[in-house]
Amino acid sequence: MRKTLWSALLAGACVLTAGAVDAQTTLTVSSYGGVYQEAQDKAFFAPFTAANPEIAIRQDSPSSNAKLKAMVESGAVDWDIMVTDDSFGLDSDAEWLEPIDYTIVNRDKFIPGAANTYRVAADIEATVLVYNAKDLPAAPQGYVDFFDLEKFPGMRAVWKYAPSGIIETALLADGVPADKLYPLDVERALKKLDTIKDHIVWWDTGAQSEQLLSSGEASMGLVWVGRAISGADQGIKIDWTQWTSQTGYWVVPKGTKNREAAMKALEFFTEPAQQIAFTEYMPYGPSNKNAVAGVSETFKGNLPTDHLDNRVLMDADWWAKNGADIDMRFQEWLLE
Repeated sequence: MRKTLWSALLAGACVLTAGAVDAQTTLTVSSYGGVYQEAQDKAFFAPFTAANPEIAIRQDSPSSNAKLKAMVESGAVDWDIMVTDDSFGLDSDAEWLEPIDYTIVNRDKFIPGAANTYRVAADIEATVLVYNAKDLPAAPQGYVDFFDLEKFPGMRAVWKYAPSGIIETALLADGVPADKLYPLDVERALKKLDTIKDHIVWWDTGAQSEQLLSSGEASMGLVWVGRAISGADQGIKIDWTQWTSQTGYWVVPKGTKNREAAMKALEFFTEPAQQIAFTEYMPYGPSNKNAVAGVSETFKGNLPTDHLDNRVLMDADWWAKNGADIDMRFQEWLLE
């Protein structure tokens, strides 16, 4: 979801990764374009073709769950690997996807929840509570403080998107334990949000969220971790007491003619060296548990995987079944 907003630079482009002139097999990998896909090329695609000269990688973008489904249903599968988000690659999507071959991909190397029947995690992302240290008398600690306008005055910058984690955030602030969140009590969450509704400034893009905090228009916010880190020199700080987790996933379309090569690529992409390299270009955590300790000192402490004990893992299956209804209710609430 968020990566489609980051990326326009490579949208619609097809690029053949260098170094595979004599390749016998060409894998087509679809991702989200922009700086995200550029980082993947540097950390994953180019090193893979260098190590496996018999396999070329042709890059496409942007990823689209609907396009993948249409390919499979028509029998004309052009992609071999696609990057997707939490909403796709579930067991309910079995008709469109190849199962991950765990005789090729090492399932044991992933952090908990990152290796599933039809998908493996590419990276671990986060929506984090941030604040402008210049505007607040003290540092907030968790979602209860986010809703405390007396102790922490000012506007709150929030993504105008129901599945952003805002429903979960409100319930946690209202005292619901993290392991008791689902099924979400949406009306309770909206009632809690009513207490700060007049102090919310909504954002639609990552650039907006960063600007709201750095300009002082908002004193606190819930923003993507990449934007939080890029705004550090403007006084934006992260509170890791609680954060909602999102994940980028690799999936393999059903009917690919290059299934074994695709699985070989996924095994390579999720190795420690590649995962560590990716963090040098994008501030997302590695999905390989053996890579977590090896990231650069520059980023340690500010990657989602440094704070897994405080992670609020959103229930993708629940959202897949209920998301449309929740979004409709959220849109109604915005107009109330």
